[in-house]
Amino acid sequence: MTAEPILLDMEYELARTLSLLDLTMIGVAGMIGAGIFVLTGVAAGVAGPALVLAFLLNGIITTFTALCYAELGSAIPEAGGGFLWVKEGVGGPSGFVSGWMSWLAHTVAGSLYALGFGAYFALTLEIMGVSLFGFGLELTIKILAVIIVVIFMLINFKGVSETGTAGNIVTIAKIIILAVFIGSGLYVMYTHPDFGLSNFQPLFPHGLGGLFLACGLTFIAFEGYEIIAQAGEEVRNPRKNVPRATFVSILIVVPIYCLVAYVSIGALIVETGTTWEFLAQFGELGLVEAAKQFMPAGIFLLTIGGLLSTMSALNATTYSSTRVCFAMARDNFIPKKLATIHKKTRTPHMALLMSGIIMISMAVSIPLEDVASASSIMFLLLFLLVDVSVIMIRRKIGKQLDYGYKTPLFPLVPIIAICANLGLAVYLFFYSPTAWYVTLAWIGVGILIYYLYSNRHYIRRKDHWKKFAHLKSDIEEKGK
Repeated sequence: MTAEPILLDMEYELARTLSLLDLTMIGVAGMIGAGIFVLTGVAAGVAGPALVLAFLLNGIITTFTALCYAELGSAIPEAGGGFLWVKEGVGGPSGFVSGWMSWLAHTVAGSLYALGFGAYFALTLEIMGVSLFGFGLELTIKILAVIIVVIFMLINFKGVSETGTAGNIVTIAKIIILAVFIGSGLYVMYTHPDFGLSNFQPLFPHGLGGLFLACGLTFIAFEGYEIIAQAGEEVRNPRKNVPRATFVSILIVVPIYCLVAYVSIGALIVETGTTWEFLAQFGELGLVEAAKQFMPAGIFLLTIGGLLSTMSALNATTYSSTRVCFAMARDNFIPKKLATIHKKTRTPHMALLMSGIIMISMAVSIPLEDVASASSIMFLLLFLLVDVSVIMIRRKIGKQLDYGYKTPLFPLVPIIAICANLGLAVYLFFYSPTAWYVTLAWIGVGILIYYLYSNRHYIRRKDHWKKFAHLKSDIEEKGK
């Protein structure tokens, strides 16, 4: 049975309204999310003072894949991101599975951010002595999580420009709070250099294994350029702005992560034990406890920062999970109804509704600890497939594409990225075997759906990439 090839029409096309600033802030929001507030304390217990190196190493590792994303995002700027490129480059069930993993990974991350918002908001209410619903803490957190998901579903429904504006405001405010945190910590370390340096000895209390494990645990915090790729169909002048936003967001995020880790360990004074053990003791609230010591109005500002962080990350992941669902439905991998575009707002409202329902369902009913670790593994496997795809696409149709950016030292860079992503994914098995079991089960379900449904209904758009090779002037004209 030969599927009928189609071309995109206005019914299934998204509006190009995002600027370079909007796109960059979307990527930053996805990277400086709840991870920096929640994972700093947890990862400090695994790596010790080497947490700073773990963030730096992750920044280096993720840059190799980001170079590949910048290349493909400039050449094929369309909703779907990594899913689209794996489908074009590798083909077969790999394309479907990459989208299937990406959709779940972003949706699970959104659920976690919603629950994180609920926890921080509940903490704020507790400090104020307010009981909002009169329920227990756990139920209050879940109710707040549902409310914030619905709010950001409505923001995303209003249009991508509204989504970008809301994300910009929240993300900039969050960066300012983190800058105050970093500045306060650096001042304490400058005025008290003795204890600042001693806090980093020994550097590797758990050996290099602790360093690599911390890299795997925190890698989810560096996946924001995947969200940038999802926005390729909605950004003005994508051939230039997608690579620019990718690189600028990484240049903003990696130094912030390293500096937050540096002052969290170096600026603390503890009576017994070490500062990294102190952070680990408080886990997800470790950063708040650190801020109490050296940051003006520390607990207040860090609580506000946590709220802003979870909101901006939820906004970004809601946007991204919706675009993956939309792209898969547009190719009929999943029911085509999910690719419907709202006539007034030009947003994929059915894909948004489905992603939101899944997000809410997981937030209120499913234990997410190991599933969250599985989302990190899924991102790593997705990135691995994209790194393979950049090689395949360059060799198959590279001469016929109009690249706005090309990865240097090809194919060495994508090969290094493949090895690094696979290594971190495998290493995570030692932290959470259950996460790998969940990942394999989800992939298995995806392969089953592919062969029972998608392979028979998938609309193969022959030489679809030619749309981008021949419409350069049209795309850039819309972007002016």
